Amino acid sequence: MATSRIVVISESFHDLPEAVALLKASGHAVTYVEGLIPWSELAPADRRALQDADAVVMGRVLGIDAAAFALAPKLRVIALHTSGSDNVDVAEATRRGVLVTNVKGVNADQCAEFAIGLMLCTVRQILTGDHAIRAGVWTSRTMTSMDVCGSTVGVIGFGQIAKAFITRAKALGARILVHTRTQNPSLAREYGIEYCSLDELLRQSNIVGLFASLTSETRRMIGARELSLMKRSAYLINIARGELIDQAALIEALHKRQIAGAGLDVFEDEPLLQSPLFALDNVVLTPHQAGLTRGGKTGAALRAARNALQVLEGGVPKDALNPTACAAAKSQ
Repeated sequence: MATSRIVVISESFHDLPEAVALLKASGHAVTYVEGLIPWSELAPADRRALQDADAVVMGRVLGIDAAAFALAPKLRVIALHTSGSDNVDVAEATRRGVLVTNVKGVNADQCAEFAIGLMLCTVRQILTGDHAIRAGVWTSRTMTSMDVCGSTVGVIGFGQIAKAFITRAKALGARILVHTRTQNPSLAREYGIEYCSLDELLRQSNIVGLFASLTSETRRMIGARELSLMKRSAYLINIARGELIDQAALIEALHKRQIAGAGLDVFEDEPLLQSPLFALDNVVLTPHQAGLTRGGKTGAALRAARNALQVLEGGVPKDALNPTACAAAKSQ
């Protein structure tokens, strides 16, 4: 097998020995770029490596569009070690004969347990209690909180992470409503859930969790109108994508106490270094860390690396989002 050039652009891959060893054993030339650097902003040496790259393995580097693809004319595959792919113009990749793969579901358990933790931290006012005791006021700020047991939890989206979350939330004694495009009665029976419309879910739920993929249809699916349907005592939890929520509308709703609070791991603009959210005491914020356990990161990196190597060997991984790109490549 001829030696190919692989460029890894990631904030974590280079610190995962198993994944590094896998690429090293492949015999291909590997260039590591530490950080989620847009292709157009790479250092000169890394730009030259990208120009010769047959494969790019990366995290959620934004803006992979036609202009970015022009910087990598030899590219055959982008192997994402993330579950989403909204940062890549997949249609443009297909036109250029570039396969795009992701690792959907690889860290479903890790993300689900984080969502449970974020929900409990937010609803049960755990951070408020921490801040109170450090300020010497003991329980005066945390005399009561909402019960999770017996509550109605609305789940938007019904993928692998949502299913793992539902299993855990039901163990806490919650009733589960689900809004999804495709309703499968057998799955409803298996998971003990009730399907309903988005509006009905928002009206009934004490806690609303976002687990949907980001598409043109779901972008800002939760806006001012949707927030107005929620109970004033309800909480919103999002570990999926920040762009699912109109962030300005959410900030206003939180500021006016239109809803009780929110727990957010993802944001419209990342990294979130300044935001009106920082001044609000009814929101818990974390830096897109739901899947970032050692096992989750290693599993995602290994799967992405295997996807890239399979393409370099002439195969089409099961994780390919655009398998028709192979036909496009042959016709060029």
